[in-house]
Order: sequence, then structure tokens, then C-alpha cells
Amino acid sequence: MDFMNLSFIFFETIIVIFSVREINDNLEAMAKQLYDYWFVQFDFPNEDGKPYKSSGGSMVWNERLKREIPVSWQVENLIDFAEIKNGATPSTTDDANYGGNIVWITPKDLSDQQSKFVYQGERNITKQGFDSCSTSMLPTNSVLMSSRAPIGLVSIAKHEVCTNQGFKSFIPKNIENSIYLYYYIKHHIKQIEQLGTGTTFKEVSREDLCKFPILVVGANEAYKQWIELQDKIANKQFVLKKEIAALTKQRDELLLLLMNGQASVNSD
Repeated sequence: MDFMNLSFIFFETIIVIFSVREINDNLEAMAKQLYDYWFVQFDFPNEDGKPYKSSGGSMVWNERLKREIPVSWQVENLIDFAEIKNGATPSTTDDANYGGNIVWITPKDLSDQQSKFVYQGERNITKQGFDSCSTSMLPTNSVLMSSRAPIGLVSIAKHEVCTNQGFKSFIPKNIENSIYLYYYIKHHIKQIEQLGTGTTFKEVSREDLCKFPILVVGANEAYKQWIELQDKIANKQFVLKKEIAALTKQRDELLLLLMNGQASVNSD
């Protein structure tokens, strides 16, 4: 392939990446707005399809959350809403622990990917590595939260994964609630960060997270509709994430060809 054609494909790939990212960002803004509308402003549709709080819906003061909430909603401990799992690291001195087919996530993976979803990390581990430490296998749609160095990176697993010790991960008792839990944690991350203790670096303990309050809606048709809409948005975003990953790989390969001078320069 000649230099001009290769350069054209390279810059075209960059333009497409920006375009796809913009679509993904717009979808995320929509998803977050839906969360805020429902669970911050409490203007979810009432039985008449009108905004609940703005239309005079009954509210009650909740001492744990220090705010009013809809009268029929409840506040539970996070441990009652989801299992909370720790992670661990296999010995790095044994090469046989690494290079397998078990996806193993570190906070650096979330920091590098900066994505709502995670399905692969920089390194996989083997079954030997998994069995040699106390990490936990997490099902698809578990919510991962880095609990130290730094606190507060949050992502939804789109593959079975395990993590290192820098995480507290959540498996909702009803896995359909994972999208709600993701946004709830993101919205309350400053309060969660304040739970961190330690001298070298701050870490949030599992014990403190178990007692952290979570607002529970309960089963109703409107909430089911919210979940369905969020799932549609999330599914589209995940497709776009994989598309961005493929395009980014293509961009990097094209850049390498250009830098190495592996494209011929045609001249008349």
C-alpha cells in the first residue's frame, strides 16, 4: 500500500474513533440523566405518568440518607443488596500463575480503559494462579470498584472476571439491579471515599461497605421499565466500546507502519 493511501486510512480511522466515542458519550449522558431524574430528583413517573415529586408525591425524611425519599421506598445495608467480594494476586514469582484464560483485573486496567464496562485486563491468570490465592470469580454484570490506589474507579464486568486485592466487587442479589448499583455507587463515591483509612494509602474496608446505606426501590412496573431502558442503552454502549477497541488497534497498527516507513512512496 502506498504512503498516501495508508495516511488517508489512518486519519479516517481517527475520525471514526472520535465519532463513535461521541455517540457513546451522548448515550452515557442520557443514561446518567435518567438515573438523576429517577433517584436524585425523584421525578420518576407516578401512576398517572406524571413526575412523582414535582406532582406532590408523598415523601418521608430518612435519617440515614439525611434527605427525603419516596414514602414507599426503603433503605438497606449494601450487604443486604449485594454480595461483596475481595480480590487477590497470585504469586508473581511463579510464571505458571499467569498467561491462562482467566480474566484478572487490576485498578490500572480500569484507569487505562476509562470505560463503563470491562471484559479484559492486561494480564490473565491460570487456574493454578486462581486456586493459589483468595480472589473470587465474579459473574457477568458484577460491579467492580477500586477500593485503594485509587478509591472510586467503577466498572461493570461484561465477562466472568476476578480481581486483585485493590477491589471490592459487588454481585447484586438480583443481577438485573447491576446497572442501578453502578450508578448508585458512582453517585455516592465521595461518601465512599470518606470511609477510606490507612497511612501509606487510604483503603475502604469490606466491613464499612457492608454497612453503607443503599436506597431500594422494590419491584414495580415503572422501575422495570427503567431497567429495560438502561439495559438497551448499555448494550449499545458495549457494542460501541468493542468497536472503539477494534478501531484503536487498527489505528495503532497503521501508525506503526507509517513510522517504520513500511508504505511505499509512489512517484511518476
